[in-house]
This record gives sequence, structure tokens and C-alpha cells, in this order.
Amino acid sequence: MVTIEDIINDKKSGQSGIIRKTIELLKSVDEKERLDICRKICEVHSSMVGLKWLFKCVENGKKIEEIESAMEKADKICIEKLRELVKSKTVVTISRSHTLEKGLITAKHVIVLESSPRKEGWDMARYLKGRSVSVSVFPDCAMAFAVRVCDFAVVGADAVYKNGFVNKTGTLPLALCCKHFSKDLFVVAQSYKFAEEKYDYTTADLHFRDEMLFEFTPKDFVKEYVTDLE
Repeated sequence: MVTIEDIINDKKSGQSGIIRKTIELLKSVDEKERLDICRKICEVHSSMVGLKWLFKCVENGKKIEEIESAMEKADKICIEKLRELVKSKTVVTISRSHTLEKGLITAKHVIVLESSPRKEGWDMARYLKGRSVSVSVFPDCAMAFAVRVCDFAVVGADAVYKNGFVNKTGTLPLALCCKHFSKDLFVVAQSYKFAEEKYDYTTADLHFRDEMLFEFTPKDFVKEYVTDLE
């Protein structure tokens, strides 16, 4: 059974994976404990807007089954749209997203940037290879070559703000490469990841750390958000 420690210490899973683990945990505990558990997980994974959405749902008394159903519906729509977008295309992506890996199975070829420092890209590649998808894994420093030979890039998002989105480190350089080589960048993000405010640089964590796991990319680099919203 998943524990709160497992979720708090999880530095590799994408937002959808973290939310699913949190929902699994909430199902196993007393209803009175759920809000406090959500609060603690939100504090650790502060960049994940979807966790704040989950917190509000629990706070408003929504049933776990109802929350899970809404999330699954949003995921399914995004996966279907992504499969149509990448069908028979060569695409480049970075890190790992449970939504992306399910949607990329129709691609002709997927170039996965390994995503230092945690190298989640290898997990994405193993998933796709296990489903007979043609895959190459490139080091992050080779992203320029990857963009040159792809049709377009597609990435996930841990949060979408009015002025851009937050995703794993390496996404901004990928966006810059796309702009340089005139390749489109698509961002897959369910509606529960959308924030109502702009990303605030004045309160962002800008000091140097041993591991920079997330970064902000301005919306000017985004061709289109692939989402369940109309």
C-alpha cells in the first residue's frame, strides 16, 4: 500500500502519477485524515497545481470516486487528442508523463530526452518500447539535434498559468531550440492543472540548488495546449 512518505519522497513521477498515488492513499484512510494528508503533499510538491485542485475537491466534500472519475475523463480526452496529433509523426519529448506515454503510442518515432538529473526519460522509453513504439533516448545536451530531425515537440506540464507553464527542467531549452529551428511545441495539460493566476517571478524559488527539478516556460513558446477543455 502506498504511504504518504512514498508520495512525499517521489521525485520521478509526473503530476498525474502523484495525484493517482494520493487518491489511492486517501481511499485507505479515515475521511477525517484526508484534508491534512492533501495539505502535507501539496506543501512538498508545491509546483503541482493539480494537487491544489485535489485539495479543494476534498475540502469541498467531494467523494473520492467522483474526483477520480473527473480526473480519468480529463486524462482520456487528452490521451485521445494526443494520439491523433502524433499519429505517424516523429516527435521529441522530455522527462516522463503518464498521459504522454499513453498518447505517444501512435507516433512513428519518439525521441526521448533523458531529463537530468533524475533521468525519467529512460522510464518513458522503456514504457514505449514495451508497446512496440520506435524510440531513441538522447542526452539533454543533444536536444538541438533531436529538434532538427523531429516534426515537432510535445511535453507535459505540472502547472499551466496565464503566462506560461511549469514542467521538468530542460523544457525551456527545448522550447528555445524549437523556436530556433521553427518547430512547434505542444503542451499536454488537463484542465485540473490550470491555474487562474500568472506565474509570479518575485516569489519563485530562484536560488541555486543541487537539483533544479522544475522550471517555467513562457506561453509565447507554446503552439497549442492539448487539453480536455474546448
